[in-house]
Amino acid sequence: MERLNMKVLIITTAFPRWMGDGRGNFVYEAAQAIKRQGCQVRVIAMHNPGAKTHEWMDGIEVIRPRYLPERWEILAKDSAGLPQAWRTNPWAKLALLPFLVVHTLNVLRYAPQADILHANWTLSGMVAWLTQRLHRKPYVVTVQGSDVFQGLKIPLVRQLSLWALKHARFVFALSHALAREVQELGIQADQIKIVPNGVNLGSIRNILQEESSHEPVILFVGSLFWRKGVTHLLEAFHQICGEIPGYRLVFVGEGDQREILEQRTRETGLENRVVFTGNLPHDDVIRWMRLARVFVLPSVEEGQGVVLLEAMACGTPCVGSNVGGIPDIVTPECGWLFEPENVQELASTLRNSILQKEEWEEKSYNSRNRVENIYDWDKIAFSILRYYQDAKGER
Repeated sequence: MERLNMKVLIITTAFPRWMGDGRGNFVYEAAQAIKRQGCQVRVIAMHNPGAKTHEWMDGIEVIRPRYLPERWEILAKDSAGLPQAWRTNPWAKLALLPFLVVHTLNVLRYAPQADILHANWTLSGMVAWLTQRLHRKPYVVTVQGSDVFQGLKIPLVRQLSLWALKHARFVFALSHALAREVQELGIQADQIKIVPNGVNLGSIRNILQEESSHEPVILFVGSLFWRKGVTHLLEAFHQICGEIPGYRLVFVGEGDQREILEQRTRETGLENRVVFTGNLPHDDVIRWMRLARVFVLPSVEEGQGVVLLEAMACGTPCVGSNVGGIPDIVTPECGWLFEPENVQELASTLRNSILQKEEWEEKSYNSRNRVENIYDWDKIAFSILRYYQDAKGER
């Protein structure tokens, strides 16, 4: 397919706040990959305290309009997204209305200059749909998982989001499991396309040249919330730590479970073997992934799990729960699966992943190959542009 000079407006509620920030980095990487296909890309994102309201990030125009005085902008206070903020912070419900107004006005302002709108998460899809009668541009929506599993539990948001999905030209689902969830909502099968998030292999390779690799570390990266299964991981590590002397368990991220995890670490006497780094810049996360022997994602629900792809690109085999989009990525050739919330099975799986050295080597090799063959962002962006053309009626 020839390079297209298409003007793409990406609408999102999560995006890096500054260069090197890991928050919403997969949306940034998607935007860069779409730009490399010859498109002009502009992004409208949620403003966060400390971020610029307007800037260019490697050739992409990023607009983050303030929706409240900066100290009151709490919707993205942590990295877990809007559904988590809605559940845990009563003020978030009040902040959502001014955000939606500002988000809508900016879409109305910039959509007429675009050829197509690409909304990430259903809330941005809702804005694209509400404004379509005025801008008359086709739009597609990428559902990321949390918006379907959690966001649609909010009554009014659910109904508006469903209308937005039904009127989208295409709904991109990150995994087969998420596609089934979307179809069960009443979206037509021919509207739903499986378009996973990917990884920027070039940037990862540059970082990997700097660091040593695969030391006795078990790594988790993500929000420290219950639905990520972090308490199960700590208990499983406690069960096997005597069998794997020298190994550390490292949690990268923040969340409301951190205090509980730290307290349990003290109770079990594992202070010297469990590390909490907090949030880190994305490049440092990749360095930890290269350093780790095994990466673990023990989620209770998961749309895809882009951290799995990043770890696999580093040659680090993964242990994941058999839920959501994780089995799409962690195949038997590349890693190990266990049933979610089953601490005993997780402990056994971790033990095997560490002690079976020949199997580890094979899975490490296969992990890199799988990511390079399927999840390179440039290959995924090529498919996205074909759907853009279909949405505009150009194919």
